[in-house]
Amino acid sequence: MQQLEMLEPAELLRCTTCKETKPVDEFNRDASRGKRRQYRSNRCRICENIKRAKYYASNKTDRERNKKSMKARAYSRVRFAKQKGQLIKKPCEVCGVEEADAHHDDYAKPLEVRWLCRSHHRQWHVDNGEALNAFTVRHWTPPKEAQK
Repeated sequence: MQQLEMLEPAELLRCTTCKETKPVDEFNRDASRGKRRQYRSNRCRICENIKRAKYYASNKTDRERNKKSMKARAYSRVRFAKQKGQLIKKPCEVCGVEEADAHHDDYAKPLEVRWLCRSHHRQWHVDNGEALNAFTVRHWTPPKEAQK
């Protein structure tokens, strides 16, 4: 009987973080626990917001690193334009082979592409390096004067 008295009424819940007893309305619904109205989060909204703010602040560099580079955005814009029929695949500008890749001279202009076969595309990058505005961080190496 004593154990039943210790239970809080159904309209009040206890936050596991701040240990305060609050009305049910101050707790978010928790979809992982079920679809019923009484399935609520273990933390009150205030504690949940504090937790999210801390997580957001501590993972800021991860978000910046995971942002799509201009190169990836340009690639997806070309793919989408090809699907919609706004951009039509053409043969290689150099040799005329039908199977050609879309090459960007400048990734800031995603729909301005040149059509080059795989071998000529690779050769272009060997001769000219990375195209403008690629921002590929993983291939970046510091200048030689900075390495000394």
